[in-house]
Amino acid sequence: MGDDFEPIEELSEVLLQMWTEDDNRATVGEDLVLNMGRRTFTRDQSQDKCSEPLMEYVSEELFERESYKRFYDLLDNYESAVGVEEVMTKHEIIEMKKFIDVVVGSRPMQIAQEYLVGKGWAPADEEEFKDWLWDVWFTLYKRGRARGRSGDSSGFEHVFVGEIRNGSVIGFHNWIQFYRLEKMGKVDYRGFIGGKRTQDTDFMITIQFSWDEDLEDTDDGAVKYVGGTLLGTSPEFEMALYTIAWVYGKENGVVNIPVTIGDLEFWLIAHVYKGKYLGTCFASRTPQR
Repeated sequence: MGDDFEPIEELSEVLLQMWTEDDNRATVGEDLVLNMGRRTFTRDQSQDKCSEPLMEYVSEELFERESYKRFYDLLDNYESAVGVEEVMTKHEIIEMKKFIDVVVGSRPMQIAQEYLVGKGWAPADEEEFKDWLWDVWFTLYKRGRARGRSGDSSGFEHVFVGEIRNGSVIGFHNWIQFYRLEKMGKVDYRGFIGGKRTQDTDFMITIQFSWDEDLEDTDDGAVKYVGGTLLGTSPEFEMALYTIAWVYGKENGVVNIPVTIGDLEFWLIAHVYKGKYLGTCFASRTPQR
């Protein structure tokens, strides 16, 4: 990281505590094994630089854990195309509330809540905090020209599930969703961006991939030219991490948030959409220009 990188110490201490007390993450190199393949470049559309899947092995036992199971249940609740109205069924709402219950009971989110409450940015009461989290992550809003009243996007859909707009993938910053769609044959890993990472010591990668929802279509699908994702992180840790990042960015009027977790230096990128919605949030090795 360059000389101009100055992490926010207070925030970094909170994140380190969340990381240290999260006993539910997958071990990269054991529970999760990658095939990094070859390097590609940001705007290289000419060829796929990796013929093999990114996820060489993922332990299915992970998805027997409560938070992983509840998170996985949510991933098929959304329409990928921006502009297509989202409709929440009663069953889907129950799934979302069960996920929030599990997350709020976890140590990473408890630590995050304590920090946010101390700043006056979130409610201390547990049930009120659950409602507040729902508003942050699951409130529907219009990102495209969706017909109807409910909206076509949400913070959760954009960050964790991903969306497709005008031939490009937007959002989609979660390794579990990538594994799920790669296993289904809907995403194609094209290679990594930047220096090759050692998967046994790192938990962040930058990659390029395509996403094709229509398995009978002959085109290559929508492309994510630069996609950053954490690896092996538990659903509760990621939601706690991005909740803190988005609220911090919103309250301080910043997009790029420099932080550390132990020896790892990185940026949390947080965008407020239309002045009040969680537009996006993700971890990156570089600030957004």
